Amino acid sequence: MTSIFTVSVDSVEGSTLRGRVHIINPDVPSVPQKPDFPLSLLVDAWWHLDRGFLHDEDDEEEGGDRYPFTADQGHDITASMRLKDEFSKLYELILGKHIRVTEDGYLLADDGKTVLEPRRKAKDVYQLDGGRGHDGISHFVMTSGNAEEFSAGAADIVTLYDLSPYRNVPLRSEAAALENPDEPWDPEEPDGPADLDEYAVWKLLRTCPFAELPYAEIAVTVSDAGYLEHMVAGMRWSTTMTGHVC
Repeated sequence: MTSIFTVSVDSVEGSTLRGRVHIINPDVPSVPQKPDFPLSLLVDAWWHLDRGFLHDEDDEEEGGDRYPFTADQGHDITASMRLKDEFSKLYELILGKHIRVTEDGYLLADDGKTVLEPRRKAKDVYQLDGGRGHDGISHFVMTSGNAEEFSAGAADIVTLYDLSPYRNVPLRSEAAALENPDEPWDPEEPDGPADLDEYAVWKLLRTCPFAELPYAEIAVTVSDAGYLEHMVAGMRWSTTMTGHVC
């Protein structure tokens, strides 16, 4: 899936995380304002670390991933988290439950080999959403997420979510100069940050290094510091999360 935002963590103090959400995809030119979004970022970071997918990348100018520990250390952190089981449930609420099955649809144990007894087909036990595939271990099918339950959880878990005005937004005059180079900007017309929905803005941003892309600063406080056990200053990763449940 195409990345939508890049998230940078600046500090984690007690139950509060501060960081930045960088806008990198013109298809989603604004940072979601509901508490579902920061919770989905915490879940996404947990998933990346649990699977050893977060590590330093070479493309600093392009905003590559950053993590101050090794991939193995990141996995060890998630494995020892007090709320690790809750994160697993939250992930399933967003993206659905991953269910291992035989080629003809019978439920398998987590090892991807043992057929569960009594023999039952996944479609007779779960409400499936049509997602299916093979991950190198076994065939699998997927349930759908649960938007209502996830939103209720976010309302309880995220006790504060502050979003700053956007930084690094090109001026309207800069976008106009690119869109209509033969028409000088009227000095009598008020200037200011351009609308990130405008195509000309993204023509400007297309050649910008990562450090010059628009972003919003975020401050997230959670009800239990355990929800931030896996977060650390200096980590950065790209995400497909928007707070929307699949």
